[in-house]
Amino acid sequence: MKGVLKMVCVLTSICVVSALGLGYVYTKAKPKIEEQAEEASRKALEQVLPGAVKFADKTLPSLNYVEGYGADGKLVGYAFDGEAKGYSSTIVVKVGLSPDNNILAIKILQQQETPGLGTKAVDVPVEETLWDKLRGRVVEGGATESPFQAQFRGKGPDDLKLVRGEWPPPHPDHIDAITGATITSRAVTDAVKDAVELFLKERKDEGAQGVH
Repeated sequence: MKGVLKMVCVLTSICVVSALGLGYVYTKAKPKIEEQAEEASRKALEQVLPGAVKFADKTLPSLNYVEGYGADGKLVGYAFDGEAKGYSSTIVVKVGLSPDNNILAIKILQQQETPGLGTKAVDVPVEETLWDKLRGRVVEGGATESPFQAQFRGKGPDDLKLVRGEWPPPHPDHIDAITGATITSRAVTDAVKDAVELFLKERKDEGAQGVH
C-alpha cells in the first residue's frame, strides 16, 4: 500500500512540475509567438495589397477586412480572408481586391494538402541551382508566389471559374487547375470567389460608394 501511495505521489509531482514547466515556457514564448504572427499577417497584407504602407481594420456584418493605403494616402485596395474545404484540409486564403473590384493578389495562409500534388498551389519555382546554394549565391528577382496563385492577379469576380484540362480553354481569363489536384484547385478558387462575392455584397448593402 505504501508503495502504491509513493508511486502516486511521485507521478503527481512529475505532472505538477511538468505543468509548471510548460506554463513557464509558454509564458516566455507567448510574446515571441504573437510577434511572429503579427509579422506574418503584415507580410501577407503587403503581398496581397502591393504598394500599401498603411492599414486600417474595418468590419462588415459577416467578415472583417482591411483597407490598405499607399504612401500618398490613396486607397490601394481591400484585403480579407476566405476559406473552403480542400482534399485533406481546410484551405484559408487572403485576398487583395482593388477599388475597381479586380484581384490584386491572393496568398494561401493555411493548407495541409497532399505533398507534391495539392501543395503545388503554394510551391514557388526555384530559380537557383544547387551550385548557387553551395556557393552561397542569392538569385535576385526570383518568383515570390506559386504559378497557380499568380493566375488570380487581375481577375474580376466573373473570371473566377476553374478550367480542368479543356483545350482550347473556354475563356482565357479563367483559372487553370493544377494537374492531379483538381479538388485543391477548386477549393482555392471557391474560397476566393465566395469571399469576393460576400465582400462586395455586404459593402453594397452598407451603401459603400464605388462598389459595382
